[in-house]
Amino acid sequence: MLVRILGALMVLVVAGPAIAADPVPANQLRVAVYDVEPYGMQGRDGRFSGASVDLWRRVAEQLDQPYQLKLVPQMEALLAGLQQGEYDLAIGAITITPDRLSQVDFSYPAHRSGVAVVFAKQTGVIAALKDYRDALADLGPLLIGIVVFLAVTGVIMWWFERAPANAGHSDQAVTTWHEGVYWAVVTMTTVGYGDKAPKTTAGRVIAMIWMIASLVIVSLLTTTLVARITVNQVDGSSAARISDLAGKRVAAVTDSSGAEFLDEQRLGYQKFANLPEALDALAAGKLDAVVNSVGALRYLVNKRFADKIELPNGVLAPAYMAFALPLNSPLRRPLDRALAIVTASPDWQAVEDTYFAR
Repeated sequence: MLVRILGALMVLVVAGPAIAADPVPANQLRVAVYDVEPYGMQGRDGRFSGASVDLWRRVAEQLDQPYQLKLVPQMEALLAGLQQGEYDLAIGAITITPDRLSQVDFSYPAHRSGVAVVFAKQTGVIAALKDYRDALADLGPLLIGIVVFLAVTGVIMWWFERAPANAGHSDQAVTTWHEGVYWAVVTMTTVGYGDKAPKTTAGRVIAMIWMIASLVIVSLLTTTLVARITVNQVDGSSAARISDLAGKRVAAVTDSSGAEFLDEQRLGYQKFANLPEALDALAAGKLDAVVNSVGALRYLVNKRFADKIELPNGVLAPAYMAFALPLNSPLRRPLDRALAIVTASPDWQAVEDTYFAR
């Protein structure tokens, strides 16, 4: 009996490593998938999906290259794995940035991208005031022109009404330049108190011209203002600018392209482990803005936060995503050739549109 037990143990010792090991074939590529929707993700059934995964499958078919996929949740771990030879290739939401170029090589561009920002949706009085503020900012040159025109008209009225013959009407006459400006404002707004009125023939002619011009100016300003606000409500707010981040509680994913962009702009921000956590904080009112790649932001906002977060409008800085490789990888040239062929095909463009409706 003892002999049989010892024999069985010897079999397990010898066979154990062979059973436990699952060696990667020599010609099989080790491909890291950066875990960011909708570029790369893994379902509960273990299957990989996403825009970059679909693209890689087509490229691998072009290369006639077997491969093995592994999900990597952190950009830092992904880049380190490439540098240390743990992976032969990395795919996913990997934006080409100056900092990453010093660590790894990049393939022919795989996806068009850019750094964008999202804000929480605002409703009620706050949203209305923001719309008015944005519209008035766009109409700045027109408003300045109206103020200048108004001031000039008031001074001209005073010039013709300042004659000594109007001394008997000193209470109603326009005897100073600031009274002329006051009269022009009152007339333009159609209030018409009557406390200041022209007494000379020339002054009355100017008044008639100004009344007609005021109707045109007020109508132009009102219709333009309403049109701008309507466009903002239909198409979204005006395109985001870097200045919109000043003084706000901003967040970005650690080591992401958004974090690198904010570092370059010397803007302070909170770091999050992943994008869903950052968007959760924004939706809960703990943040004012989240900066990340535009594709990932648009996808996750549409999928999970459509009722609480505005979609990104434009990009703060354009960029491209690509597959990452170790420095001086021999795979780069054949990979570039295959990517150029696949991404130019109408078939792939139709697939990509299912992820990023343009």
